[in-house]
Amino acid sequence: MHVVGTAGHVDHGKSTLVEALSGMDPDRFEEEKRRGLTIDLGFAWLELPSGNEIGIIDVPGHERFIRNMLAGAGGSSICLFVVAANEGWRQQSAEHLAILDVLGVSNGVVAVTKSDLVDEDVLQEVVSDVAERLKASTLRGIPIVACSATTGNGLAELTEAIDRVVAAAPPVVDRGTPRLWIDRSFTISGAGTVVTGTLMGGSLSIGESVAVARADVTARIRSIQTHKRSHDVVEPGNRVALNLAGVERSRIERGDAVVKENQWLSTSKLYAQVRVLDPEISGTEHALTERGAHLMYTGTAETPVRIRLVQGHQISAGASAFAELSLRDALPLKRGDHFVLRDAGRVLTFGGGRVLDPLPALPRRDPRLPALLDALSSEDDTHALATLVATEEMVSEDLALLRAGAGPADTGAERLGNWLVSAAKLASLKADLTAAVQEHHRDQPLAAGMPKERARRIVLQETPDAFDPLVAVTTGVVTEGDVIKLSTHRVSLDPEQERRRLATIEALEAGGFSPPPTSELEADPPLLRAMVQSGEVVQIGDFHLTAGRAAEVRKLVRNTIEASGPVTVAAIRDLLGTSRKYAVPLCEWLDQTGATRRRGDVRVLGPHE
Repeated sequence: MHVVGTAGHVDHGKSTLVEALSGMDPDRFEEEKRRGLTIDLGFAWLELPSGNEIGIIDVPGHERFIRNMLAGAGGSSICLFVVAANEGWRQQSAEHLAILDVLGVSNGVVAVTKSDLVDEDVLQEVVSDVAERLKASTLRGIPIVACSATTGNGLAELTEAIDRVVAAAPPVVDRGTPRLWIDRSFTISGAGTVVTGTLMGGSLSIGESVAVARADVTARIRSIQTHKRSHDVVEPGNRVALNLAGVERSRIERGDAVVKENQWLSTSKLYAQVRVLDPEISGTEHALTERGAHLMYTGTAETPVRIRLVQGHQISAGASAFAELSLRDALPLKRGDHFVLRDAGRVLTFGGGRVLDPLPALPRRDPRLPALLDALSSEDDTHALATLVATEEMVSEDLALLRAGAGPADTGAERLGNWLVSAAKLASLKADLTAAVQEHHRDQPLAAGMPKERARRIVLQETPDAFDPLVAVTTGVVTEGDVIKLSTHRVSLDPEQERRRLATIEALEAGGFSPPPTSELEADPPLLRAMVQSGEVVQIGDFHLTAGRAAEVRKLVRNTIEASGPVTVAAIRDLLGTSRKYAVPLCEWLDQTGATRRRGDVRVLGPHE
């Protein structure tokens, strides 16, 4: 489904036309009906001759209610531009055209209303004038239909023109990232909080947990309606009413957005391509500088914004440039989102633009930034994502997809766990890891390898979860327990080291379960560590046993417990024929390795040998 939004000067017959087409009065408030003036957004829907159904958002035309018009325009993909034949093009006609232009709306129909109030010559002059004024905008060449809501003349032709435009419009894409900018919120007795808006980006289902961005609350979808019909699932492109459980109406306002929980990140700083309107569209000459007070409109949200140009000091009328935007209110934005900019002091719409990087990492003066933003301005999501990874070298995959507005795709980048890495960065990381392990082997030739944690701190301190995937793809480096080493590395002893190794084994064997202290062994600390890593000896407290003696301790103690029940430290001391100096560390080692388990003052069998 598509949503059609009206546009046009005040009192040119937008609401009357909507009612004539749909049979529904879009004016919701008594004051609107009394004054004959649309103040806030109105809503209706219409089934077209083809069977397609459209939602309609009717916007106010008066300049005092421009913020309400902007909220409606943000939820429309097709416009119904209204110009009264008896008045022709007016001030708000120009401002509404400017808004639609910067929002990138290119599909629509012009209705020249009140055609019954003028003669044929005047009518043709108005039609020709409107066509000329649209030539410089995104709406150039759209159909123009003269009609009268009073007499009904031209309404069938207008409906058919809308039908053709809707059929030819690009389909609404489901990217799996739903976002509904809220344009209304209210409470229904017995149901609770209800919000409405145009759903884009993805589908929503009853029972799903959602977040209300900016309000910073979560809720559950209790029910869904489109055009007063209930649904279990609603697809993007529809006008939607969501009944939300778990959130008070007072916490929500227009400009908030409903999104899936944990799927979007709100941002208060972004990079964008900002354009100042050509006077042919806006009717005013304006140049943007970094001074002044500005307002940004996107979706249904309005927020003060500070603008800083990436290059230069001014954007002239009809020109565009990259800029950093700092928002007072954090919003859930993605690359490609359109926005409108207004001068808060002069109270005029002067331009707008498109979000390029909603969650930037590079500072504004980084020399790499212009080239990155140029790539992000591309319509090709894959190219944008690939350039982002190539520029920043290593980016979290989830964050990169958010920043590029892309789905999982082949970017040409390597993956290290949840990180996307450029080819150059990956080659550098592999080289750094290999060099670190080589240096460790040179410094400690008797060590089986380099402790993994130490290697991680050297090579990938900021991104520890990428380390194991890096080791896995680095040729010639292997993991062995808690260490990593070169696959070619072997511990080799010279004749003197071999003599000391044998002497140490002999001394430990001779000592039985009461071995000599470490300080009396012939093996120096590096050699002794190598013997422990190789499994020849086991360190227990501040002494060592041969692997055979250690296994014998485990077997003797477990057999005794199985035969006679729990044993004390003293019983283990006597069983091994040693002293308490050795028995206590041996008991602690047996507990640590699972052979036994301490229960008060005794040991029982542990969970495993």
